[in-house]
Amino acid sequence: MRPRLSLTARVVLIVTLALAAGGAGIGWLVFRAATGQAAELFDGQLVQTAEMLVAVAHQGDMAPPRPAERHKAHDDDDDEAVQPGASGPREIRFGRRFRQVLVYQVWSAGPDGRQLARSPHGPDDWLPAPTEGFTDAQWAGGAWRFFRFERAGCIVIVGQNAEVRQRLVHEIGEHGFTPLAIGFLGVILLAWGAIAFGLQPLSRLAGELRERAPDQLDPLADRARPRELAALVAALNGLFARVARAFENERRFTADAAHELRTPLAAVAAQIQSVETAPDEATRASRLRLALAGVQRMARLVEQLLAAARLDALDSVRRESVDLAQLARELAAERAAAALTRDVELALEAPDKLPAQVQPELMRALLRNLIDNAVRHAPAGSDVTLRLQREGSAVCLSVSDAGTGVDDALMAQLGERFVRGEAMAGTTGAGLGLSIVRRIAALHGGSVDFGRADEGGLKVTVRIEA
Repeated sequence: MRPRLSLTARVVLIVTLALAAGGAGIGWLVFRAATGQAAELFDGQLVQTAEMLVAVAHQGDMAPPRPAERHKAHDDDDDEAVQPGASGPREIRFGRRFRQVLVYQVWSAGPDGRQLARSPHGPDDWLPAPTEGFTDAQWAGGAWRFFRFERAGCIVIVGQNAEVRQRLVHEIGEHGFTPLAIGFLGVILLAWGAIAFGLQPLSRLAGELRERAPDQLDPLADRARPRELAALVAALNGLFARVARAFENERRFTADAAHELRTPLAAVAAQIQSVETAPDEATRASRLRLALAGVQRMARLVEQLLAAARLDALDSVRRESVDLAQLARELAAERAAAALTRDVELALEAPDKLPAQVQPELMRALLRNLIDNAVRHAPAGSDVTLRLQREGSAVCLSVSDAGTGVDDALMAQLGERFVRGEAMAGTTGAGLGLSIVRRIAALHGGSVDFGRADEGGLKVTVRIEA
């Protein structure tokens, strides 16, 4: 099996991906805002320069540069100026960018429109800014952004190299994004440490479970734990309790089965051996009948033991709507022949319909065990009565017989496995029927009560919320 990531790695990976997605979105917004503000800042610089040039021109301090001055200006700034037809400076040096990339012209307003001033590397003809405001255009072999301003009889055009401007804008945006990226890495490292520290209780719990022996099913120590782990520990303790109960049931089942099967097996073996020494055919046939009865008793005992084992393995049952009155009539008709062989009359008192939410097969087993138990222990010539009725939201089932009943000391033990009274000593039962009834009732959230019947025998009453 391919190794899986640890819980810490999974949580950190999920947190990292979530932070990365969120950080990328935030970083994009920050970069976009920073570059947008930087672009507005450079536009503001163009506007401010244009206003300053208008103010200077209005004071009359500007005049067209003489050719010699223009030539000298070109010589002084030969390494830095942007010549017409050139794409801009070859190298951008911090602190000198704006002087390198700005170009301006000042013109007089009016029909004649003569040039009053220009930057050292400005052209003689008009810069490509035909309308007032901002204009993006190609000039001097590159992209430029111009601002045209008309005021006080002057027309000022200021331009800025768009390539250099864009590089500066991106640089400003990157400077704003870099601290965010570094902070993101720091947050990931802090999250890793915090998650590892927060999951330490889980590691300690894993250590506790790792050190437990296979047969150590006592509950985990009740100590202060995080809420999520407290629920997990409670579930584990419940599991330990159920496993311990299952182990105990298995041990008890094995011991009980061995005890109960030992005697009938020995009796059957002795009866079969005695067949060989039988003096005549009649004696041999009688002993074979006794051996067959012993085998039948063992078959019923094994059937009941397996039924009890299956019921012990259940924690709940799936219910469905069942007509208990119809089910009781079917079982009464089915067990009537067995009752007649013992000269016992089986009577049923039930409404026409009695719907209930129960597990059909288990309820059939409950009624069968109640009827068989009563018929087996009722004296010949007596009655066994099965009654069904509704009591509020519950269904009440009761079976009573006219036998000798049981004493009060034994009454408290009825429903436990292999508990049989003196009156039952001569019967073929193993003391499992009533324990099966009690277990089925418990799986339905019901109860079983034992008492004396009006007929003098035992009355077993089962109440189930149906």
